[in-house]
Amino acid sequence: MSRPERHPDPIHDAARDLFDRASERLDQGAAFRLRRARHEAQQPRRRRLPALVPAGAFAAAVLALGVAWWLPSSGTLAPEEPDLSVAAVPAAEFDILLAEEDPELYIWLADAPVATAAGPRP
Repeated sequence: MSRPERHPDPIHDAARDLFDRASERLDQGAAFRLRRARHEAQQPRRRRLPALVPAGAFAAAVLALGVAWWLPSSGTLAPEEPDLSVAAVPAAEFDILLAEEDPELYIWLADAPVATAAGPRP
């Protein structure tokens, strides 16, 4: 293998001579292994998915399934039936409770104008 020299360089020539002498002393097996390693080094690397990607996808699917199972089917977190443990207050007691709280507030509210579509009440 002779290559045309573009720029004579003494360091380059010395390195080439050293390489030629070292490569002449190689046996067939070592030369084959070096050629094979050179060929593999020049090939583009194949990209492989890491082993954790399928495991991560499986974990995400299990998590999504668990969350879907845990949430109620109606899509709300509030109870569907109202709490009936609170007893209804009779109207008479309710009036007494209102009068005890702040009667001036309720008098003011009764006199305040009400905004309706027909306008304020007379």
